[in-house]
Amino acid sequence: MTGGTSGGMEARSHKWDDKKVEGLKRKKEDLEVELEELGSIREMQLKESEASGKISGLEKKIQYTEIEKKSIEDKLNKLKVEKRNIEDEIGRVKPEVQKLVNVITTRASKILSLEQRINDIVDRVYKKFSESVGVKNIREYEESHLKAIEQIAAERFNLHKQQSKLKYQLEYEKKLDVGARITKLESTVLNLKKNLKEVEEKQNKLKSATETANSEIGDLNEEVQDWKAKAEECEKDIQVWKKKISAATSNITKHNRQIKSKETLIEQLTQRKQEIVEKCELEQIDLPTVSDPMETESSSQGPVFDFSSLNRSLQQKSKQSERDKIEAEFTQKIASLMSEIARTAPNMKALDQYDAVLEKEKAASKEWEAARDEQNRVTAEYNKVKQMRHELFMDAFNHISSNINKIYNELTKSNTQSVGGISSTHAVGGTAHLNLENPDEPYLYGIKYSAMPPTKRYRDMPQLSGGEKTVAALALLFSIHSFKPSPFFILDEVDAALDNLNVAKVASFIQSKSCGGARLERNVELGSGFQSIVISLKDNFYDKAEALVGVYRDSDKGCSRTLTFDLTKYRES
Repeated sequence: MTGGTSGGMEARSHKWDDKKVEGLKRKKEDLEVELEELGSIREMQLKESEASGKISGLEKKIQYTEIEKKSIEDKLNKLKVEKRNIEDEIGRVKPEVQKLVNVITTRASKILSLEQRINDIVDRVYKKFSESVGVKNIREYEESHLKAIEQIAAERFNLHKQQSKLKYQLEYEKKLDVGARITKLESTVLNLKKNLKEVEEKQNKLKSATETANSEIGDLNEEVQDWKAKAEECEKDIQVWKKKISAATSNITKHNRQIKSKETLIEQLTQRKQEIVEKCELEQIDLPTVSDPMETESSSQGPVFDFSSLNRSLQQKSKQSERDKIEAEFTQKIASLMSEIARTAPNMKALDQYDAVLEKEKAASKEWEAARDEQNRVTAEYNKVKQMRHELFMDAFNHISSNINKIYNELTKSNTQSVGGISSTHAVGGTAHLNLENPDEPYLYGIKYSAMPPTKRYRDMPQLSGGEKTVAALALLFSIHSFKPSPFFILDEVDAALDNLNVAKVASFIQSKSCGGARLERNVELGSGFQSIVISLKDNFYDKAEALVGVYRDSDKGCSRTLTFDLTKYRES
């Protein structure tokens, strides 16, 4: 009993262990499958590095797109401003256009009225002829006459056409030997001839009528010419009278102007007289006046002065120069009298005051001399510094402006063969120039930089493409370096906007001007050799380098590491 029971328990325990083992096996297989799907750690690291590289590339693209977005927004704002200016211009021009339209309409109405007047005059001239012919006016006669002539010409043309057609048909029928049809056609030809004779008679009658009408028209034209000559004579008389009237009006305006000038002169003299009277009253000077102004027959307002006490020479009328001379003499006499009055009341403290003023004047003179010397010294130093600044600036500018064209030409020039494995299409380089906006004080104004790429016409710098602007900027950088060389350059992805051809040109130029290349080819004008550190992602740029430095991420340690590679061993001899 006991043994049996224990045996059953053992079998049950063995059965439970087998199920657990099978479940664990299945779980193990699932985990192995997931592990295979995930791959090795190295592959995960590679995928992570690829993803990080893609993320960095996308971030750069986002930066470029943001820059493009800003430029597009700037352009859009400029276009909005231009649109606003154009709308303002349209609003400003609309009233002028409306004025012109109004002027045109008024002139058109005047032209219509003048045409109506001309038609009325012509109708009056040709009234008898129109009544004799039986029409309202000469224009209706001309239209009907021309229509009749055109109708007769058309009928005549049709008759000739029918006649020629019948002739051809008659010849054809004669060839066919059809007698009845020939006789019929001959009769129709005779009828047509009769009709033609009638039409010719009508035409002759119309010709005679037109000749008589033309003769009458000629007579009427002569009458019209006579009336025109009379009208011209009347116009001439009117012009003569107009000239006389204009001359008279000009004389009247001239006299009016003279009257106005005399009136203003009188007003000035009366004002001066009033000032003199007021001054005399203030100074308590008695002026002799006439007791009864009616005796003098003077129309001026205010007191009338009595000039009887003056000398006869002063009472007589004299010229302006003589009056000025007399006024100067009286002014001199008044001044002498005033000086005598001043001498009669001397100032006892004048000498003491004079000595004090003299001491102040001497102190002020010393201060002024010291200030003037200081000013001269400061001015001389300022001019010296200004001249030194101008010389330094012009030395740098002359050197850079003389070298920038050579450097830009060398950067854009291609050999007849290929540059960097890329075929060239032009062997002549571009041109670049620097111009001062103000040569006298160049450091206070701007410098205009003009660059013309090869095989292209001249355009302003903002209108160049991104690659062309990059090449122009590098030419300016290298020309500045030629004046004041620096130990080394750090160029961070300067080839981002360049195509493969320009990348190869820039790389060849930097290689030729680097320390290694400068030993073989040394140019004093373009500067000595230099070291450069270039950050680039393009292989046709960094394969010209002497050494490569690669930066990568160490995922195990979570840091960046570098790799160096010397390329000088693999250079072609």
